[in-house]
Amino acid sequence: MKIQTAKTAGFCFGVNEAVKKAFELAKSKEGNIYTFGPLIHNKEVIRKLEDQGVFVIDDLNDERIKNSTVLIRAHGITPETQDKLEGLNCNVVDATCPFVKKIHNLVREEYEKGRQIVILGDPSHPEVIGINGYCNNEAIIIESEDQARELCNRLPKDAEISVVEQTTSSINKYAIIHDIIDNSIDKPVFFDTICSATIKRQKEAEELASAVDLMIIVGGKNSSNTLKLYDLCRSICSRTFLVESASDLDSKWFKNNFIVGVTAGASTPGWSIEEVIKLMSDINLNENEAKESDFAAMLEDSLTTIKSGEVVKGAINKIDDKGVYVDLGFKYEGFISVDEFRPAPGVAVELPKIGDEVEAKVVRVNDKDCEVILSKRRIEYSKNMQQIEDSFNNKTPITVRVTEAIKGGLIAFAGGIRIFIPASQVEMRFIRDLSKFVGQDFEVVITDYEKGPKGRTKIVGSRKILLEAAWNEKEDAFWGDIYEGKVTKGIVKSFTNFGAFVDINGCDGLIHITELSWNKIRKPQEVLSIGQEVEVKILSFDREKRKISLGYRKEEDNPWKDAESLFQVGDILKVKVVRFTKFGVFVNIADGIDGLVHISQISNRRINNASDCLELGQEVEAKIIETNIPEHKINLSIKEVKAYDPPYAEEAESEKPKKERKPKKEKKPEEETFQQDIVSSGTSIADILKAAGAELTAEEDQ
Repeated sequence: MKIQTAKTAGFCFGVNEAVKKAFELAKSKEGNIYTFGPLIHNKEVIRKLEDQGVFVIDDLNDERIKNSTVLIRAHGITPETQDKLEGLNCNVVDATCPFVKKIHNLVREEYEKGRQIVILGDPSHPEVIGINGYCNNEAIIIESEDQARELCNRLPKDAEISVVEQTTSSINKYAIIHDIIDNSIDKPVFFDTICSATIKRQKEAEELASAVDLMIIVGGKNSSNTLKLYDLCRSICSRTFLVESASDLDSKWFKNNFIVGVTAGASTPGWSIEEVIKLMSDINLNENEAKESDFAAMLEDSLTTIKSGEVVKGAINKIDDKGVYVDLGFKYEGFISVDEFRPAPGVAVELPKIGDEVEAKVVRVNDKDCEVILSKRRIEYSKNMQQIEDSFNNKTPITVRVTEAIKGGLIAFAGGIRIFIPASQVEMRFIRDLSKFVGQDFEVVITDYEKGPKGRTKIVGSRKILLEAAWNEKEDAFWGDIYEGKVTKGIVKSFTNFGAFVDINGCDGLIHITELSWNKIRKPQEVLSIGQEVEVKILSFDREKRKISLGYRKEEDNPWKDAESLFQVGDILKVKVVRFTKFGVFVNIADGIDGLVHISQISNRRINNASDCLELGQEVEAKIIETNIPEHKINLSIKEVKAYDPPYAEEAESEKPKKERKPKKEKKPEEETFQQDIVSSGTSIADILKAAGAELTAEEDQ
């Protein structure tokens, strides 16, 4: 019999930390120590903890927990439970797994956005109960394909849902549920929250089960991740057995010589696994095979697989001033220097969070300190250089961070690779001051890529190309979907004396001043302000000249809408004088409605100007004598109600000082005789003028 053991068998990081804290608290002997619920699903560990004075408590009403130390297990708790424990004056020691805490934060953020939370997992599992507490216990919890289909039938197609998974979920099982949801809901958001150690454990168990004749799963029968391992392996290897300890092994299983695989759940301590393997070795009659099966030897052998230059993935389990520490699933721990997380020279470090997964290259394996030195930058450099080459060859965009504005352009970096962006390629128009772009992230296309001597490479990028392409695409989409009467939104861009220009998806449209308000206004600033978002209607457009006329005033606000029924010929209204003209006066009838009183309808006398009888702002009564509502015209008469006459001419003359009349000039006798001769002779004035040598027209001659 040959025994093969999975590398990831044993405690996961979260469980290991929780157990470690429990034993540390037990050594401190500071008052009573309790765990809220079983720390892990393993009877052996719980029994050892009780021997050390750490006890399980499930009821918050238990008087023993008041003023005591309470350890929160790796599964986590709800915010409500946390508040209750603090209210009982408990010293709360939080050992919640970093992966689970990450889910708590995700669920809280998505719930605050108003999205429906969906949890894939066991609704009775303490981890799922804790997660649900971070969305006010309003999550929809499903664990089967049928429940997923039922959910999709119940929710509208455009439902905004965010999906998270229990950390110990089965990858294969929930991949199918993901597909069901994705095919039924328009835009679901999926978060990959299965623990990386769980994924690795399941993949290794799957590979191991397919290569052996018999599988042994070591772990608690009430442990979720252990049961999932059992189901997974049994679907591949029919001879799969679940044991909680070495005492559950049956020697009959190993009568024939074959290959046996061993793996364990995340809640299984190392000593339990060693006991199982030791007993299996004792059962084996072949001494050489028994030595080969020694657990410690196999574990040490597994460590030799980590080699320099290898690319590894792992979850961050600790962060300090020097850098971050990565759980690689082995005895060794990975370390990445803090400077590796600097996106560009001179830019602040952007550290990840505990629980985040990182990919890095092994630089050196330090056997003395049991540490693996990793480099995140080296693997990113290769990826970014490949992206830059692809961008140059295929004109695909890459994201860069601007670090410096220099004469002639910008200096940017993509994963530590320096890129120059000329000033003419930063915006669609020339920008003189480029300093505002420093610190920004944006996309560029590589336009020049030349490898020089000693590894020096000239790389030039353009942002302008992408901006122009986006502009053209947006403009084409806009003009392809425009029609008269369409209602859309835009931003007020600028003003003129005759109206306001509005930006609609990058295209400018004009609201004429007459389309801004139903009331008469002098300038557009009376209605709008720069930067204001407005809803406008397309009145007309010219696709070739790229001109758009817009309307802003709403038809429902039109004061003439009900004028037909409100104002009838013969109605007498109280009106206000608002404007004089040569032919009369305009009076205000109601908000937004003016009528005309012709000059002949003001007074019973003949007047030259309406201002002779009326004043601006004066209120008078007038009678409607004619209406043309479609053309917004109403004519009125003031004099038919009460005439406003100017003072009499004689009265006006009497008030003026009288001018002295000059005495008439007496005619000379010869002049009087001359006039009489002309009259008596019948000679016309024209004949006299001709005689004087004057030239007359035909009309004058007549």
